[in-house]
Amino acid sequence: MNRRSLRQHLLGGAIALLAAPLLASTAFAQVADMPRNETLVLTPWGDQPAQFANTENWHPYLSSITHQRDVMQITINEALFYTNLNDGTLIPWQAESFEYAPDFMSASIKLRDGVEWSDGTKFTADDVKFTLEAVRDAPPEIGGSAAFKEWIKDVTVVDALNVTINFNKAAPRFVRDFLALGHENHYPILPKHIWEGQDIATFTNYDPAKGWPVGTGAYKLVSTTNQQEIFDRRDDWWGAKVGFQDLPAPKRITLVPVSSDDAMGQLHIANQIDGGRQLLIGTFEAARAQNDKLSSWNPEGPNWGAPDGCDYSLVFNQMREPWNDVNVRYALNYAIDRAAINDIGYEGGQKPVTFAFSNYMAGTWLGEGSPLKAVLDKYNLDNPDPAKVEEYMGKAGYAKDANGLWAKDGKPLTVTVRTPAFIQPTLAPLTQQFKNAGFDAVQAPVDDTWLPDIQSGNFDTMIFVHCGSLSEPLETLQHYHSKFARPLGENIPNAVAASRYMNPEYDKLIDAMDAVPADTDPNSEYMKNAVAALDIALRDLPQIDLLEEYHVVTFNNTYWTGWPSAADPYVAPYTPWEAFNVVIHNLKPTGAQ
Repeated sequence: MNRRSLRQHLLGGAIALLAAPLLASTAFAQVADMPRNETLVLTPWGDQPAQFANTENWHPYLSSITHQRDVMQITINEALFYTNLNDGTLIPWQAESFEYAPDFMSASIKLRDGVEWSDGTKFTADDVKFTLEAVRDAPPEIGGSAAFKEWIKDVTVVDALNVTINFNKAAPRFVRDFLALGHENHYPILPKHIWEGQDIATFTNYDPAKGWPVGTGAYKLVSTTNQQEIFDRRDDWWGAKVGFQDLPAPKRITLVPVSSDDAMGQLHIANQIDGGRQLLIGTFEAARAQNDKLSSWNPEGPNWGAPDGCDYSLVFNQMREPWNDVNVRYALNYAIDRAAINDIGYEGGQKPVTFAFSNYMAGTWLGEGSPLKAVLDKYNLDNPDPAKVEEYMGKAGYAKDANGLWAKDGKPLTVTVRTPAFIQPTLAPLTQQFKNAGFDAVQAPVDDTWLPDIQSGNFDTMIFVHCGSLSEPLETLQHYHSKFARPLGENIPNAVAASRYMNPEYDKLIDAMDAVPADTDPNSEYMKNAVAALDIALRDLPQIDLLEEYHVVTFNNTYWTGWPSAADPYVAPYTPWEAFNVVIHNLKPTGAQ
């Protein structure tokens, strides 16, 4: 649907409002009513089912449970530190500070005095030690277990407020990456007195009679069903008691499911929602025409949105033929018009890219004269060129058959283009571009099999998100290290490593970068290795990066103000990110009734 027809669709009210049934029909007898102007109503991020699942499992580390990403990080759980990714500023929270040893073989963390769990138990260094070592020793289904096994030797409790993490190898960015990033990396500290003795793989962390889940956050879970999750403010929150922060203004946070872009637009028009799922540009502009209280990151379009540290990329399974042939990968790259995909799929709201370096790091690392930018310019991959398609397919041993399709030994090369639902706008234009270039391109059905398939290697090509460099180039470059590759049929530890690329020469460069702090000096060993690694990554092209995500994050200012924006970039504006908890504490009521 184009922007004009979508606007008419919304203005015509063709979709019934979902707000009333969502917020009224699922009221709970045991939960007191709360005025709308004291309630913050959010939805989960992205495309979601129409109902919540796993409503009685609140395990924050199970990859199959999304509560930590959806809402726990802004209600029940808090972080040691947050980071404002717009400028790299560290925001201490449960902790006051940290310091690395000169050789980066350990990191000492000083906790904030007075932090308490929601049951009144003191938050101490014992909780930090317990959590990091429990996750380190956990089975693969526990998020972070592979990384913690790689990095953490052990954890030493110095006293109640001081703890030292000892590493297996120099780890100059461990605290930032796992305990302070503020992005969609969720590694909350667990209450030892609740989790000790439990099976970390099966414990549900849910027992309302016992007050579980227990966290240090300013809210407690008071109701959970497949239609809504309700969290009420704890007026005994530790932060207010010790003078660290005032109580957050919303007395209640309600999370409701919404399954479509159109439905989210209608909820905003009716002031039944305050934030959550992103909108497409046309939906946002149509809704904003009916409700001038709606805002996004930027005050004007078409680039309303903020970068989110991820891009859309076409991933190739390096363990299947012919996708292990770099010539085929290069041929497909030169068949792609990124600007056209952006215009057709996203109304010009994204940014074409050739590598997963986020705009968050661009100002520091990719300015004019940057050695990294010189490598990107050298390869110039954002350059559709039919002649180069012909050249590289010829090198791969293909020729066009009588139907004009690329074929080898009489068999056309079929390119099956798959994608999750949340990247579906890329699917049709990319498939058509491949067809135009002579490929037998087929759109695969959009279903829920993409995640298990990308984890196990049961795919040829897949459009996926690559969330990487927010602060430095290593954050993306490391994802092509062989340590993330697994044989077909075995789940990879990180979905962004789905290409299963392996290269010992490349690994050595990443290992060297891992051991030292980031350094923008062109003559530093870090930068030299980064340049060499980027050159190999673009030479071998294990995936084709397409567009950086600039989501139209939409906030409703009818009842609440203080949302982050380009004019007030105190944190990034994404609800599933750790640092959105800072937003919760920054909101102010408008006084609307």
